[in-house]
Amino acid sequence: MRQLNISIPKTITKAGIIFALLFTFFFASPALSQKPVELHPEVGDTIDLIEKLDYLLFTEIPDSLFDHGALTQNGEDYQLKVWHDGNTSEYGISAEEFEKYSGNVEKLSTYYQRQKEKLQAATKKSLVIKSDSIPPGLDIEWMSEKQKSKMIKESRRYNNLKLEADEMGLMGFDREKYIRTGGQMEFPLGH
Repeated sequence: MRQLNISIPKTITKAGIIFALLFTFFFASPALSQKPVELHPEVGDTIDLIEKLDYLLFTEIPDSLFDHGALTQNGEDYQLKVWHDGNTSEYGISAEEFEKYSGNVEKLSTYYQRQKEKLQAATKKSLVIKSDSIPPGLDIEWMSEKQKSKMIKESRRYNNLKLEADEMGLMGFDREKYIRTGGQMEFPLGH
């Protein structure tokens, strides 16, 4: 088998390398700098309409013109590219606005987490009978069918009276009295 030796002049090789480096520097660097920037770990680098609404982001852009957006760094400031119905728009975002929006996400995500924890704590402390304390269908061994039926009937009656009292505009003691007396209201007769 014959081996083919091809020699490339060193001047072409050096010129090629220099050209490749310059090409990479001038054309690839802007593409690398266009990498999306993460506003906050909670929302990531692409922000959708729900996140925009939930975290009060980019208030200068109407919600009706925003499907999703991505931020890129543009020197000291940022560029927001917004997509809506297949079209794109770009908006300048200052470093101060970026910090403000990042702060919004931080504050509101903390607030939403606290609300979730409060709801979970309230559910655990609730005095309402838990589903595990009464099996579905009220199959309590010690209750007869008659007792179960009466309990269901009384529950419906109570809720209906409560609804009627609300519809009548009764409040406070009058409301409770109406519910306790089974819907009978006492009206004093004028003498």
